[in-house]
Amino acid sequence: MMTLRTYGRAGGLASAALALAVSMNTAGSAVASVQPLDETGGGKSGKALQAVLDEAVRQGAPGALAQSRTPHRVLNLSSGVADLTTRRPPRAYMKFRAGSITKIFVATVVLQLVAERRLRLGDTVDQVIPGVVEGNGYQGDKITMRMLLNHTSGIADYTNNPRIEEIAVTDPRHDFTLRELAEAGLEYPPDFPPGTSWRYSDTNYVLLGMVIQRVTGRTYVHEINKRLIRPLRLRDTYFPGTNPRIRGPHLHGYTPVADDPAELKDTTDVNTTFARATGDLISTVGDLNRFDAALLGGRLLPGRLLRAMLRPVPGSQPYPGSDMFRYGLGAVIATPPCGVKAYGNGGTLDGWETWTGSTKGGRHSMSFVFTTDAVNQVRLTEQAVTAEYCTGSKKGSRTKNAGHRP
Repeated sequence: MMTLRTYGRAGGLASAALALAVSMNTAGSAVASVQPLDETGGGKSGKALQAVLDEAVRQGAPGALAQSRTPHRVLNLSSGVADLTTRRPPRAYMKFRAGSITKIFVATVVLQLVAERRLRLGDTVDQVIPGVVEGNGYQGDKITMRMLLNHTSGIADYTNNPRIEEIAVTDPRHDFTLRELAEAGLEYPPDFPPGTSWRYSDTNYVLLGMVIQRVTGRTYVHEINKRLIRPLRLRDTYFPGTNPRIRGPHLHGYTPVADDPAELKDTTDVNTTFARATGDLISTVGDLNRFDAALLGGRLLPGRLLRAMLRPVPGSQPYPGSDMFRYGLGAVIATPPCGVKAYGNGGTLDGWETWTGSTKGGRHSMSFVFTTDAVNQVRLTEQAVTAEYCTGSKKGSRTKNAGHRP
């Protein structure tokens, strides 16, 4: 999960049917509205997932929002407030920073390039972006596209370089480049030889952003817009560039102040170019569900590459301390106690904790956002996935360590 402390705390076929979307909040009100859906059917009440949102607010999140989508219905759930100033309730149309969910968008484009035979998973970084990964013990001729996608490259994580945070704090308008971020990671020696272990590193996806540009001649933003956002009509999903503000109705994110954890600082307005290709996407729960359903429904990748994307790396642990989650090629595989698998990704950014996931076939999707990074991300994500896909299961969680990713 992408995090960088910059504020003190360093598809189915179209159908003519209608379905019921229910919005709830902790004030005890429930508002129902009828909206058109892509598919039809019936569904659950969402009480178990609602309890998880309420728990996130109890832990200190000002707000929590989720959307559950099946062929039967769209269920919008919320708890707390959208922002601490107006104290209006969170709504499904409100945008937020999606964090590392960005990575599954980047990975999808990379795999589309593989499908088009413009790239191969076995191609090395030396072959595709020569001269970028070299020196300091790195073997650019042995690090492949597959290793970048599944975090087995051994390349150090640039977010651990304090220079990036210093620049972001002292020059809030600084426009970080992909090369600049990559070099910040490559200043450190490899974590391990290529392909011999697993460790999450945002530098991998910065390099994949560079790969997309080298292969297509266009930026990752252009290609994601052209290939994913526009065709899927994700009207509330975009990349903000250096603009620190979220356009249109949106949630506000908050992070605790370093010297007083009880005090929350509004971190909504921030230039996220420090997270290029790794965590800079803005979206809504509905758009994320539509994307993940299309991906898992086979609309974006051929079967062999979708299967490769969803194949977990043994020993991978994207949520530290939890055995519920594994990592594939840009996708997180969640296996709650009942055995149902959900595929998607999650994110951490100052003021935000996020998740999106769908079952195979894309018929059951769920996305959520908590508006602080101070809650127990690992435990709450486990609980949310279990509540959504295993309602009624009495088996316990498999968490070993309740901390969230640093």
